[in-house]
Amino acid sequence: MGKLVLIDGHSILNRAFYGVPELTNSKGLHTNAVYGFLNIMFKILEEEQPDYLTVAFDVSEPTFRHRMFAEYKGTRKPMAAELKQQVPLMKEMLRAMGVTIIEKGGYEADDLLGTIAKRSEAAGVEVAVVSGDRDLLQLATDHIKIRIPKTKRTGTEIEDYNAKEVLEKYQVTPTEFIDVKALMGDASDNIPGVPSIGEKTATNLIVAYGSIENAYAHLNEIKPPRAQKALAEHYDLAQMSKELATICITCPIPFSYEEALIGNLYTPEAFKFMKRMEF
Repeated sequence: MGKLVLIDGHSILNRAFYGVPELTNSKGLHTNAVYGFLNIMFKILEEEQPDYLTVAFDVSEPTFRHRMFAEYKGTRKPMAAELKQQVPLMKEMLRAMGVTIIEKGGYEADDLLGTIAKRSEAAGVEVAVVSGDRDLLQLATDHIKIRIPKTKRTGTEIEDYNAKEVLEKYQVTPTEFIDVKALMGDASDNIPGVPSIGEKTATNLIVAYGSIENAYAHLNEIKPPRAQKALAEHYDLAQMSKELATICITCPIPFSYEEALIGNLYTPEAFKFMKRMEF
């Protein structure tokens, strides 16, 4: 069935923006995030040689997670103005190249990526998901690879994770990774987690018990006593945090492989756009 590359639009744009020095065209338009994004995208396409390509973006409206927990992502600083103005430019550039863009109100890009990755795996398609966000490691399998680019002065290096690499690095399976995050919380998404349980204790508990629910079922065996007390008192927080941290893999979203087929990206429209950006 071929191979699909899925890109987490805002995440990679954000990485590019902070990784590439400031660039503007002669009209004063900021272009560094678009430039960096294209560099990462072309590097991935060269390495993967995929048949299909799709980029997912977040929509700025509340998601089902905000309905569950109003403060979700409440600690995030607003996007820098120089980055914000590049989001519509990025979409324009991708459309000019004939690249499929997906977004859906009420869901995050992660949910769309997760849904399409799992659907594609079931259809026998190999998948590479490109994101700066480690939350996506929960999607890793033998056929879904998570690729996390790191832009350094020496260029972009990419960390690759299938299920095996997640286990090697984090001592837990991709699905258990959700429970670790739910216990320890996540400051960047403002997921509360369980007070006084950090990454090390969270990892030890999930290595031992496999899930929050099973750890709770063995509450009286849990060491240290501090963690036992914390889980006993805040089990509801742990459960809510797990729901917040779990990527939805059943989004009601249409997806066409035919539309996602990679054609010639260097279209006349793309050339015109690049000239306007002065790349």
